[in-house]
Amino acid sequence: MNLSGKVALITGASQGIGAACAAAFGRRGASLSLVARSEEKLRAVGGPEALITPGDLCDAEVRRRVVEATLERFGAIDVLVNNAGVGLYSDVSAAPMAEVTRMWELNVMVPLELIQLVAPAMIERRSGAVVNVGSIAGKVTLPWISLYSASKYALGSLTDGLRLELRDKGVHAIAICPGYVRTNFRENALAGRLPASLERSSKFQISAEECAEAIANAVERGKRTVVIPRVGWIMIGLARMFPWLVDWQLARMYRRVKLEE
Repeated sequence: MNLSGKVALITGASQGIGAACAAAFGRRGASLSLVARSEEKLRAVGGPEALITPGDLCDAEVRRRVVEATLERFGAIDVLVNNAGVGLYSDVSAAPMAEVTRMWELNVMVPLELIQLVAPAMIERRSGAVVNVGSIAGKVTLPWISLYSASKYALGSLTDGLRLELRDKGVHAIAICPGYVRTNFRENALAGRLPASLERSSKFQISAEECAEAIANAVERGKRTVVIPRVGWIMIGLARMFPWLVDWQLARMYRRVKLEE
């Protein structure tokens, strides 16, 4: 898809990957519809030409409003980038359920409803792309963030199913699986925090800008699944071929994490 003249709706666009996506898509000539909680940050990111919708995406009215406003302003939504999400660093057996519910709502249910809101117009035009920003943790479960991993596994499966359902209707679905992205994600987690030793030693670090470029390129080239950095495919491959070995290594890392607490 040539992004020049296309319309991109980007969630979680006030900072991090979402803000970087706004810049990457804007450079390619796309019109932008941006949604996040902070109106001030959205205006700084989008500039005067972007459509800004401030609000909490966990509010159904905000979801409906951003889609309707985008269609009213631009007449179409060519690309939906489901980027908004949140983390939770907690053991499965002790995680606070209110925060777990909030995370699943934002990481899975919000993208699902936005897809349902934009899909009819895409199907009617027989053109469109849905980009779901997941994680390498949605391919290999990381025990210090197991419930977040589970939510991203769910989002990845949803993406694969959507791609199969819509492949003959002109609409494509893309899964983006970044590793450690240098953003405020960890500081904004609903509970807990990434252990310092893991943050320092991460071999999968990328910038938000690198991630956004990979997303824009994936839309342009019609890719299926993007793992960034590409070295992440090695970890995914090892987990599939030698799960016992990956379990052993992750258990070692988890024990070290618990000793830091």
